[in-house]
Amino acid sequence: MNVKKLTQILAQKFFENGNYDAIQGGLFKAKGPAFSPAAFDDIEPYFEPEEGFAGLFVQSVGYTSGAKEEEVLIYVTRGSKKALSEIPNELEGVRVRAEVMGKPKAGPAPASSRTTSGHFYTKGLRAACGGSCAPSGERYAGTLGALITEGVSTYALSNNHVFAACNHTQVGIPILGPAPMDAKAGKRAPGEVCRFTNMVELRSANPTLVQPMTVDAAHAIVENAALLSSWQGDEDDGYDTPTAIIAPVAGMHVKKFGRTTGLTFGVVEAFVPTPWTLPYKSSKFTSDVWFQDTWTVRSQDGDPFALPGDSGSLIVTEDGKAAVGLLFAVGGRSERAIFSPISTVLESLIPRTAFSLVGNHGI
Repeated sequence: MNVKKLTQILAQKFFENGNYDAIQGGLFKAKGPAFSPAAFDDIEPYFEPEEGFAGLFVQSVGYTSGAKEEEVLIYVTRGSKKALSEIPNELEGVRVRAEVMGKPKAGPAPASSRTTSGHFYTKGLRAACGGSCAPSGERYAGTLGALITEGVSTYALSNNHVFAACNHTQVGIPILGPAPMDAKAGKRAPGEVCRFTNMVELRSANPTLVQPMTVDAAHAIVENAALLSSWQGDEDDGYDTPTAIIAPVAGMHVKKFGRTTGLTFGVVEAFVPTPWTLPYKSSKFTSDVWFQDTWTVRSQDGDPFALPGDSGSLIVTEDGKAAVGLLFAVGGRSERAIFSPISTVLESLIPRTAFSLVGNHGI
């Protein structure tokens, strides 16, 4: 069986069976491709109470797209040792394994977080990408990901929940770098680096009624180009923002600079075409938002690839030559993070398909 097809079938059955952690009890059925009953013949028994999928609390299902030997990954919030041990190693000739990632988190670092001391990078007198930022008046911090352009103006790129405070920042509000909560004695004071302009709206609804999101993104116009640099991170390990874009594939080695964890290295793990829910919480928006067609990345060394506050980081290839994705969520108790391909992000912004990454600016 095709690996992507099996991924979709399993997700649909987890929905219907009530295994999804976000909809315990099977409150609604999945919307997805129509499969003939025969497609379920060899899978159906594993959803019986005495078989391999009982007792699992599932986030979503993905697969190692592009790997030499593709396999299905069942992302689990939690599950008993018995349930995890009884998951079949293979279904329909496709390898299957479960990965416990806890409940993913989508949100910047709040003022009460233990990660209140964030990274802020400069290139000369300019604010660099990959460091702390926040809208004026907000008590949190996220990451300024990159500079982008549509041919006339220059903008900064990050997540909706960083620049737009989950749909609620007023157009024209200054984006400060560093975020006020990251101000330190003897260090640079928060100052305007750009002003919020637009976002991809975050929607919260039953995923069988409303199409799930694919990106969490927003941009802010750079009114003074001398305030920002396209440089990512610090002087020693930093690099210029690449203008080339490459599609993610499983096994790709990547890195990023972020406000909380700084420079980290990881490996792209899986494409997740099926829905999963991410909890958002801000001063004016608290809800679960469903996503699909996203990717996971896993740290190379077992430490977190990202933590709250790293939202908005630009993920690039390990050699720094191409951009891969925009990070917007982190795993609950694992070394994983979640991102959208950067091509999808840029195409989702208004005006659509017109934006490109900016490099060699202020370096």
